[in-house]
Amino acid sequence: MAYIQSFKEQTWLLPPSIEDLIPEDHVCFLIESLVDALDYSSFDIRYSGAGHPAYHPRVPLKLLIMGVLDRVRSSRRLARNARENVVYMYLSEKLSPDFRTISDFRKDNAELVKEAFKHTVTLGREEGLLDLSHLSTDGSKIKANAANKRILTKEELAVLLGFVEGELEEWAKQDAVEDKQFGELRGYDQLKDKSKKSVQKAAQHYVKQIKEKGTDCKSEIEDRLKAAQQEVDASELKKVSTTDPESRFMKNKKGKIELAYNPQLTVDRNGFILANDVCQDPCDTDQLQPQVLQTESNIGSLPAHVRWSFDAGYYESENIKILSDKTIDGYVYCQEKGEETPYDKKYFLYDASKDEYLCPAKSRVIFIGKAYDKQKNKTARIYKGTQCAHCGARKDCTQSRTGFRRIKVFPYEEERNAMIAKMGTAEAKTIYKVRQQTVEPVFGDIKGNKGMTEFLTRGIKSVRSEFNIVCMAINIKRIWTILRDKARENNTGGVSKGRAKKDFAPSPLNTQLLVIGC
Repeated sequence: MAYIQSFKEQTWLLPPSIEDLIPEDHVCFLIESLVDALDYSSFDIRYSGAGHPAYHPRVPLKLLIMGVLDRVRSSRRLARNARENVVYMYLSEKLSPDFRTISDFRKDNAELVKEAFKHTVTLGREEGLLDLSHLSTDGSKIKANAANKRILTKEELAVLLGFVEGELEEWAKQDAVEDKQFGELRGYDQLKDKSKKSVQKAAQHYVKQIKEKGTDCKSEIEDRLKAAQQEVDASELKKVSTTDPESRFMKNKKGKIELAYNPQLTVDRNGFILANDVCQDPCDTDQLQPQVLQTESNIGSLPAHVRWSFDAGYYESENIKILSDKTIDGYVYCQEKGEETPYDKKYFLYDASKDEYLCPAKSRVIFIGKAYDKQKNKTARIYKGTQCAHCGARKDCTQSRTGFRRIKVFPYEEERNAMIAKMGTAEAKTIYKVRQQTVEPVFGDIKGNKGMTEFLTRGIKSVRSEFNIVCMAINIKRIWTILRDKARENNTGGVSKGRAKKDFAPSPLNTQLLVIGC
């Protein structure tokens, strides 16, 4: 047996093209075709005139998309790959952007990235790759780039902000910070013992930063605390993170409460992402309408009576009404109730002509007024029984101290009851199971395969941009996979780089659609 001959010391007579070193069926050629086809005229205007030349926006965008598919999310690793990896060297057009350039692009171009994602949906639709027979929407918690220990209350924040603005530099000049000095801070004495310890710890942390980095970082600390204070005032928060004030405490699937964001996805039958967003709400209730509207905008128009499934987090009367108004065949999971009794609300018969109910004992339940329900954050119509004092079933019917049965009727309860009845059928349960094969695997892909279990950026605008890049990369890979499989079925030997540039680049019509406005 012999070894394969190597050519360790031999040089190339002619330098090879980077393209020749990449497999012909590599997804990077589709990434290049799609990103290069976008219109960057607004960037041309922004960077025209005097000044140091800037990297073209297509360069960091291509690197970030490729990085998602390779599970390379760090801007430092992407910058290194642009110097060492032939695929990234090809996509960066033989340039070596600094990691800060890549990181800043991801944070500062949310609108560009949003429109670029939207056009992957447009391309999928124009190429006939979407299956709109069943849509699914879901949300999932992804940890924010913030530690739980960097949390302050409104009162603690006010004390710290005054300390940073007035005494931080003076304390930094001393060799040690003594406990008695904290008592001199304005508002410190009014704090509870636990809050005093939090202020002490944070103050010492900022003093240490000044000593290590110098007074130049003082303005950065001030800006961070002021941003946290603005978030507390605007959102009426009890506690806020000084690292990422726009993140919120949420419970993940493991039951752990941590600072996180709530990304949303809507996918088609094949798992192609049609719409995405990131919100600060721990619950999904208010995200149904935004997902419906964004999906409608991205694909042009919704098919009539399209099937659309949602989990229990979206179960809300107003949401069901929205689906009805949009002529969407909705399937919203309804939580199973406890053991029913003959006196459940649904057994009270409503008389619309008199605006009153008839209870199971055939007594009138009349309207007495409206009341605001704090738990559900909405106004309900209140109905009260008239003959409860003389009813033998009173103890089984109501636990009220007054002895009278009351009924709360919230808006759109008719639609809500219709959904409950619908989801109880075998057909609806079978249709609802489709979401387990569509949207849930996409979240699994994002977290498990793409490694996105925690955001790298901070602030709602930046994390939306980061999530958009991930969704765009997944869509590009799905387009590539479908077209590659079709090519193999036709015995064309797979997808070559030439076909990616020619056949899979946007057509003249699609090129007009792939126009980005910033």
